[in-house]
Amino acid sequence: MNIRNLSAYSLAAALSVSALSPLSAEVVNARPIAQTAPSYSHDLRAGGVEGEVVVKFTISASGDVLNPVVASTTNRQLDASTIRAVSQWKFAPAMKDGVAVSQSAVQKVAFTIPELHDTSTTRVVVMNKPATRE
Repeated sequence: MNIRNLSAYSLAAALSVSALSPLSAEVVNARPIAQTAPSYSHDLRAGGVEGEVVVKFTISASGDVLNPVVASTTNRQLDASTIRAVSQWKFAPAMKDGVAVSQSAVQKVAFTIPELHDTSTTRVVVMNKPATRE
């Protein structure tokens, strides 16, 4: 076998391997299309109840939310309405090499009552450390 044939065989082998396993697969994350806000009952608002609920779920290849569960919460009274709302959300699914795929997601949902907070200053969060601008 001469060097020219060896080079041709090596090149053919390299091309066949790279054609079967691309070096990097383009992945595009899911994007929200419709996100219904959770209901915030009048009783909780009147009682000054605020909090945050972190929900983990899967976005299916068709853009539906599957298996939403509360990962953490500051107030259990907010969990049920959050799960009901997140279950109704719709997404443009994640794409990998042009094909829709499922994707795991985590979302924080905050319940706040603006009237309870001082609006004379703007809060800026930098690297998870709150700072106040006047």
